[in-house]
Amino acid sequence: MKTFKQYLTDTANPDIKKGDIILTGRWKNRQAVVKGFSKDKNNQPTVKTNKGLINLYKFRIKKLMKDKDEKDI
Repeated sequence: MKTFKQYLTDTANPDIKKGDIILTGRWKNRQAVVKGFSKDKNNQPTVKTNKGLINLYKFRIKKLMKDKDEKDI
């Protein structure tokens, strides 16, 4: 059985690189291109995009999502 800390370290490392497309916005439907990474005033990770700074884990990663054709029925 994994501890909570092990669970967070296993799942909290997304494979995001510069140039990837992420989906942002209220309904996660606006595309943004990753330009870099930084931290905010509280040392929380943020992503620099062409739409501005976005807090990490408040978006969907497009390359990890299933295509509409592969959707489970």
